[in-house]
Amino acid sequence: MRRRLENLLPVMVVLLAALVRFWGLARESIWLDEATSIMIARMDVRTLIVWVAADIHPPLYYLLLHAWIALGQSEFVVRSLSVLFGVGTVAVTWALARELFDSRVALFSVLLLALSPLHVFYSQEARMYVAAAMWSTLGSYLLLLALRRGSRAYWLGYFLANTLALYTHYFAAFALLFQALYALLHIWKGQARPTSALRRWLWSTVGIGIAFLPWLPTLVGQVLGGGGGWVERAIGRPSAMSLVDTWLQFSVGLEGHLYPAALRRVAYLLFAALLLSAVIAVLCSRRDAAPARYRDGVLFCVGSVVLPLGLIWLLSQWKPMYTIRYLLACLPPYYICAAAGLRNLRWKGLQLVTAFALLLILAAGVWYNYQALQKPDWRSATAYVVARVQPGDVGLFSPRWNYKPFDYYAPGRLELDLDLPVLTTAEAAQAAVNDISQRFKRVWFFWEENHYGDPQGIAKRLLDQRFRVLETTQFPGVGSVILYQVQGVQ
Repeated sequence: MRRRLENLLPVMVVLLAALVRFWGLARESIWLDEATSIMIARMDVRTLIVWVAADIHPPLYYLLLHAWIALGQSEFVVRSLSVLFGVGTVAVTWALARELFDSRVALFSVLLLALSPLHVFYSQEARMYVAAAMWSTLGSYLLLLALRRGSRAYWLGYFLANTLALYTHYFAAFALLFQALYALLHIWKGQARPTSALRRWLWSTVGIGIAFLPWLPTLVGQVLGGGGGWVERAIGRPSAMSLVDTWLQFSVGLEGHLYPAALRRVAYLLFAALLLSAVIAVLCSRRDAAPARYRDGVLFCVGSVVLPLGLIWLLSQWKPMYTIRYLLACLPPYYICAAAGLRNLRWKGLQLVTAFALLLILAAGVWYNYQALQKPDWRSATAYVVARVQPGDVGLFSPRWNYKPFDYYAPGRLELDLDLPVLTTAEAAQAAVNDISQRFKRVWFFWEENHYGDPQGIAKRLLDQRFRVLETTQFPGVGSVILYQVQGVQ
């Protein structure tokens, strides 16, 4: 019965993870990045590859979404692909934690991940971040199996998982770097048969490089072409506080302010205590108090979090690239390390109380997130405009790329003017307004006041001068939707 229960519990947790992620999946609007994913996925494969090569991400997620949307293009369907990757990450994390420690650590690890507000949020977004995290976590698990068991099948799986990870998101390279260092250290310490293990690791690593080689020139071109510059404009170079913020968001999610302050602080305190418990057991305890398997597991988890985060943070001082969505591959080892710290607490009663309190707080965080609007409300904005559109109307967007979520909800319902560049110049704004004044009766201006499209408000000032404002409506996250009368006011 005990063995059956141990086999049943991870299945139940995976089902819980699926329920939490499918629940409310279509509650919020598709926003800009998701609309971009859908737009790319609708292309034929050749056009898709060309378009992605001119962007900043590798193509695998878009190719998978291209096949997936044959099932439909509703919010629920397009996001459900990410849900499957998110649930898959929970299952792989169970296997990784059990291989590093034992079933008890594995169970608490996946309970934390299943109820993680941060992981739930990105598992409900039609982007590639949780997919990359799953492939990288799977690569770590298969590396452990390959080193400890020596099977060629595991080395092949390690090669495949990391190749898929790199073709999903470039930050998988940082997880791969840690895996390489761990493998070399493991082989050097004689924990694997040195000659055969080193040879197979080299073949696997070279194979990953050869498999990614066709896309490498594209990656170089994307980086040299300024790809990913949005991080520099929106976030900038990370400070030391950025690392603290990452820990806070790993612990309670993106919207920590939604928690009652006391509950949030308890979560921080518990996570800090568990992480310290795990590390102290390795650094300060007697060797018999921290068996080799435990020490190796904690060091593996700490290394797979600290090395990628630290290296990304350092590189971001030169080219800003540090943002939480790119760091999700560090989340499973973070929770495994916390679970190992719980396992190391002296009293079982304290273990149960701590585990229950932390899981309850995370579940509350998921609930708070469900109650709050976290994505721009393009569904309402589009419905509002479409209900009032008249012949001779045109839509103008600043920043220009905001036409994508509008077009997702109302394709062909309103003629769109895409002449405002990013960043908007006075000459471009003047040309767009002159063209609108000659061809249209009214203009719907979608204006988001930020650092992207028109930080100086050039286009809005010109529209205010040339045309008469009929109405202005605000939508959360979207900004202002302003209707101007064009004809008869020049």
